Amino acid sequence: MTNWYKNITAQTYYDIINDPETYSDPDDPEHFNANRYFSIGQNEDSEENYCWIWNGREMRARRGGTHALNFSDLYSNTKENPNIYRGWYDPSQKLISVIIPRLKGQVDPALEPESLPTKLRVILSDYFGTDNKIMVF
Repeated sequence: MTNWYKNITAQTYYDIINDPETYSDPDDPEHFNANRYFSIGQNEDSEENYCWIWNGREMRARRGGTHALNFSDLYSNTKENPNIYRGWYDPSQKLISVIIPRLKGQVDPALEPESLPTKLRVILSDYFGTDNKIMVF
């Protein structure tokens, strides 16, 4: 398996989706999706980007950092709680990433912005603006 994480942060989301052969690995089907996800909000300008988390009741966002560092109380429950969504906001690309919660044994949910709870979509628009594109992972 390649060390995909070494080169991903220098690329934009659009670099990756426009050149899937370069950012894919035939031996690792998740390689392309990992590149897509890490290209949103986790690049060199991370101090301008926001790490966010929502537990169905409360939205929290902080510039830079990681989910575990910024929101340790909520992040530690993401594996057991089907209501915790998290992601990144990248203002330079006008993109918001959203990780859909997955419980062990659960069928993967639809990976479309429309599949997100309406309340979350409204909160993301209110918090980060309406001119951003939401990418679901």
